[in-house]
Amino acid sequence: MKYLIFSFALIAGWAQAADPEWKIQYFYDKLHETMDIEDLAFPSAQHGVAVGGIFEENSRKPHYTAVVTGDGGQTWSLEPLHDQPRTLFFLNDAAGWMVGDEAIWFSEDAGHTWKKISEQKKPEKKLGPAPPGGLITRVWFLDARHGFAAGNQKSAFETKDGGKTWTPIAAAAKPEANPAHAIYSQIAFSDPQDGIIMGDAVEAPKNDQHLPSWMEPERAMHRRPSENQTLLIETHDGGKTWQSTASEFYGSVISVRLSEAIGLALFSFSEAFEYPAELYKLDFKTGKSDRAFREKDRRLTDVSLYPGPRAFLAAVEPPGRLNVAPIPGKVRMLTSTNLTDWTEMKVDYKAEARAVVLAGPDAAHQWAATDTGMILHLVE
Repeated sequence: MKYLIFSFALIAGWAQAADPEWKIQYFYDKLHETMDIEDLAFPSAQHGVAVGGIFEENSRKPHYTAVVTGDGGQTWSLEPLHDQPRTLFFLNDAAGWMVGDEAIWFSEDAGHTWKKISEQKKPEKKLGPAPPGGLITRVWFLDARHGFAAGNQKSAFETKDGGKTWTPIAAAAKPEANPAHAIYSQIAFSDPQDGIIMGDAVEAPKNDQHLPSWMEPERAMHRRPSENQTLLIETHDGGKTWQSTASEFYGSVISVRLSEAIGLALFSFSEAFEYPAELYKLDFKTGKSDRAFREKDRRLTDVSLYPGPRAFLAAVEPPGRLNVAPIPGKVRMLTSTNLTDWTEMKVDYKAEARAVVLAGPDAAHQWAATDTGMILHLVE
């Protein structure tokens, strides 16, 4: 009997010491249908919203949907959307904004229903030397009325009425880049005063008669990389004033996170590069940036950052020689407590994707969503 008690106690100790694991909590698994999740938000440990499209095998037009939970992911409900969703921002459990192709939408019931609050401005066919104001790609709100938006055509905006009207931020247009090929796509604030809006300006596309990269990997790997500019505007007074900078860089920024005086910026690269993506640490006290992570077999797609620091990286292991192949690869997750040393985390072996997005209110409550219709939860 004493031996059995000791054995059970030992097993219980092992169970408590089990490594954290990303487990599939939701999967849209229907015959002849697939789901592509575009973005994910978890303003608290209980309330979460994912948005995307459901694609039927014999239909070209997808059905757009929100996937909502109010109990930490134990149950999920599908709610119809009337616009193609792009990005989400939630101020709290109830109040959230969604950027769509046609409009900006607002929800006051945790993402179950959405109300159109402003129309998207369609870009003009011919652009002059200055941008006329473009489509909004992402929003960030400091409170229920005061917010900011990133946009294409080298534009960024401010609102003081909850997103009903938007005023251009003049500093966004200052970098010398063609508006037709320039976009601000990322916003992050570390506190109500300090924030950045980042994007890219790419060289004008040339006539390229090549087949897609995944169909001719040898040629694609030797193509000349496109030359990019990283665009950045920053504020330290809550958006009253902005300073703009631009720097030459070959990568495209796909995720930015701030915590206190530290930032993480994630850049993706074309198949012409040896590394598919790189993560950079931004020190706003010194103004310096240092590479924080890169691996040849880890195509990073998102990053999250919390005080401590504690950070998470979402990645896909490319299934072939090219990181742009349209085939899902194994989902990989990494974490760090010093932004220098990264540890691989255990992930459900069934999790595959081409892209993964992260969300969570704090480091102890984390979720990830894939473009293959899965939502994973970090169980510690």
